[in-house]
Amino acid sequence: MSAAASPAPTRSVILVRIVDVLRDIARGGLAAALAGIVVLGLGGRVVMRIAAAVNPDATGLRTEAGEVVGVVTAQGSLGLLVFGGLASGIVAGIVWVVVSPWIPGTGPRRWLLAMLVTVALGGSFLVQSGNPDFVILGPDLPIVAMLLGLVALFGAAVAWLDERIERRLPRPGGNRIVLLLIYGAIAAFGFLAVPVALSFYLSTSGFGSVRPGLTGWALIVVGAATMTWWAARIAMGRSDRPPALLAIGRIGLVAAVLLGFAHLGPEVAKIVAGS
Repeated sequence: MSAAASPAPTRSVILVRIVDVLRDIARGGLAAALAGIVVLGLGGRVVMRIAAAVNPDATGLRTEAGEVVGVVTAQGSLGLLVFGGLASGIVAGIVWVVVSPWIPGTGPRRWLLAMLVTVALGGSFLVQSGNPDFVILGPDLPIVAMLLGLVALFGAAVAWLDERIERRLPRPGGNRIVLLLIYGAIAAFGFLAVPVALSFYLSTSGFGSVRPGLTGWALIVVGAATMTWWAARIAMGRSDRPPALLAIGRIGLVAAVLLGFAHLGPEVAKIVAGS
């Protein structure tokens, strides 16, 4: 006799699974947004002050963003927190939610891997050989190192916060309807940033004159693997990742990282060569 088919999950069970997936999305987005404000916003202000201090001849000149080198204003600081910090963190949160399921390990090991991934996928947004700010401030290797270090620190902070938030966000139970609304609203807000993230990776707008399309397509493969895993969790209730899907997600992530470094390396070389 054949084994009896497993009973179909009830609506309540499906709802709990949906909330659990939305919780993961919300958690990653919140971690990236908070890290963006603290590391990219406040940390970016510190890096700018150091860059101005080591290049006193640039004091008084205007950057590409219209800011005066060496002058700290409330408007400029607020703009850096909102656009350089929060907005960048939200967009980066889209990428983190997509790639984080395929980064192995926990604790310091995962933080270090997150730093590597973040520099590969995000370093080229700050380090561009065609950026006129490198002419104003001088194409110094220490400035490039500080910018890439800031990106790496952001990656570690996101991974660290992701683990901390995981321990504190409520899991679905009797409160599943409330959590559905809360986590769903956070996920929907992040979804609005998806076109922005795609435009950065699939066009020349985010990476200067070199088209980064291959990096973007590798991330799309990773994103497809992530969404397939979400669908499997909702349909079958399995939290583990099937071996084939795990291989696709991790191979896609490795490809995206290698392609990101393949773009970033020549940009750093051009900047250093001009110093």
